Amino acid sequence: MNIEETTLLFKLGNKNNFEDLNVNSDIKHFIADARGISQEVGESIKNNFIKFGESISNLNGSFVIICEFNFDDSLTFVPTLQEAYDYIEMEEIERQLKL
Repeated sequence: MNIEETTLLFKLGNKNNFEDLNVNSDIKHFIADARGISQEVGESIKNNFIKFGESISNLNGSFVIICEFNFDDSLTFVPTLQEAYDYIEMEEIERQLKL
């Protein structure tokens, strides 16, 4: 299965409304594009990201954040969209090998 078909990419900005995300039953992986946010914004939302990431992990999915800086060591940060997809693909391979 193509990782992009099971991944939802969403951009963080000033007027985000997570209720507007188009999620369906095929979506297992999530990429938050946080490029351009400030360190203060990252710090203010990190607890929500941690809870979200844990819930996705419990469902055997992946959660990756694209950002220029790391605002929590328990979250996965990458600098580019391609690296986010690569990370998700590697996690999927690891899950398949554990079966």
